[in-house]
Amino acid sequence: MNKDGLFLNETFDLAAKAKGYTSPNPLVGAVLVKHGKVIGRGYHKKAGQPHAEIEAIRNARRSLRGATLYVNLEPCCHWGKTPPCVEQVIASGIKKVVIATKDPNPKVSGRSVRRLRNAGIEVVVGIEREKAEKLNEVFFMNMRKHRPFVVAKAAQSLDGKIATARGQSKWITSDASRTYARTLRDTYDAVLVGINTVLKDNPTLNGIRKIPYKVVIDPRLRISLKAALVTKSSKKLIVFYRSRIDKKKKAQLEKKGARLFPFSDCKSIVKTLYREGITSVFIEGGSDTVGRFFDKKLVDKIYFFYAPKILGGKDALTSIGGKGVSKIGETIAIKDMDIERIGHDLLINGYPKYC
Repeated sequence: MNKDGLFLNETFDLAAKAKGYTSPNPLVGAVLVKHGKVIGRGYHKKAGQPHAEIEAIRNARRSLRGATLYVNLEPCCHWGKTPPCVEQVIASGIKKVVIATKDPNPKVSGRSVRRLRNAGIEVVVGIEREKAEKLNEVFFMNMRKHRPFVVAKAAQSLDGKIATARGQSKWITSDASRTYARTLRDTYDAVLVGINTVLKDNPTLNGIRKIPYKVVIDPRLRISLKAALVTKSSKKLIVFYRSRIDKKKKAQLEKKGARLFPFSDCKSIVKTLYREGITSVFIEGGSDTVGRFFDKKLVDKIYFFYAPKILGGKDALTSIGGKGVSKIGETIAIKDMDIERIGHDLLINGYPKYC
């Protein structure tokens, strides 16, 4: 790997420090280099706070005249909650900017590159592009398909079961796997479950470091007003229902701060969530809920935890319900798969490829 690649990889590490906290903005890190030495670093910590380039400029220990800026995403050129970064880069005296990938946002895409070049600054674009896009896979999905990035998680036995025939499910995977799963909640805007999971487990769905939005698919509005999701974080609760519900309960939930929306299918849920500012969704259950999102080809990434156990039984609940595929040729393949050990368990993550 050449020096440009090395410095860009440092921007990836910096950007990743803010995972789960910059939504709806992308993850961005910046490194300033002069005479081969790093003189400034920065990353975007939270939406509304200074962008990575500005943080690096402010943290620089020397004059920036003649320096090179490394950044994993094209600097912004428009006003938002903060001023456009590209103008401050130009004013700083930086002579070269190395960008891993262009910004997919149509307000920016390529415009900042042109602005920098017109100002006499050398610009290099495209080094480590694939890695840069993967780092910001949520943001790229938002910009390209105008919907949230959807992740499915399952904790199951080696034979794909999430509960015995009698419905027992605690606990199939290890403490280490469950802790890891909670850290994943920190990464995404919202955690989504079906009403059966709420009625059975009464979960809080919190992460380790933050409280995400909680989304419940509850066609007949069966959620209890005493449920933990209502009593502990009702202002972050989003419920999807169908028709013929208890209007009094709906009003009570709304009074507590919950948001309720009618829905027709998973696609309408995803559309509504994006309209409400949710850029990513982490689906945790149950089997039928996850399956329906797969049926609609809406799952963009998986995290499947496997415990080295066999439950067996034809009536034991499998991790993926829904309709499923009818032909082997319609099987959902998993690409770019990674496998790692979490305690005694295995974790597989990857990206579904639909026919």
